[in-house]
Amino acid sequence: PVLSMADPGWEEELDKAAEEMEEEEWLRQRREAEVRKAPLVEQWIREAEAGRPELLNRYEYSRRASFKVATMKRLIHTLTDVTPDDDSTVVVKGVTKVFIAEVIEVAGEIRNVEDPSSAILPRHVRAACNRLDHAGSLALPRRSKRCRFWR
Repeated sequence: PVLSMADPGWEEELDKAAEEMEEEEWLRQRREAEVRKAPLVEQWIREAEAGRPELLNRYEYSRRASFKVATMKRLIHTLTDVTPDDDSTVVVKGVTKVFIAEVIEVAGEIRNVEDPSSAILPRHVRAACNRLDHAGSLALPRRSKRCRFWR
């Protein structure tokens, strides 16, 4: 139907049509994201069925992991002295999740070299951060030699 400014309620009809278009666009983008992600999930399922179930478990844990918005906002504010909006907080949460996954992946590789049957220990995480720092993938602040917690 064609909307006319003379019709009563034309603004509400226009707003409703705009919301429907936004919802359709959101659904389209969501479907595209699922299609892009599907081959990776299928590969993990195949590897899990082939005797590597820890990959599927790791994927499930990473999907469920999240950071609290208030905590992340406080951290961003502490580091930048700027009050972040919700969008920037979501971006930082995503980057943080990817960063932690990368560090844990490297720590797991280091653990496998030392003792594959043990758990990942803090020394493995420190060694992973050092390895990523030396590779240029990590920008750690330089510390004094007297730091008790980071060797």
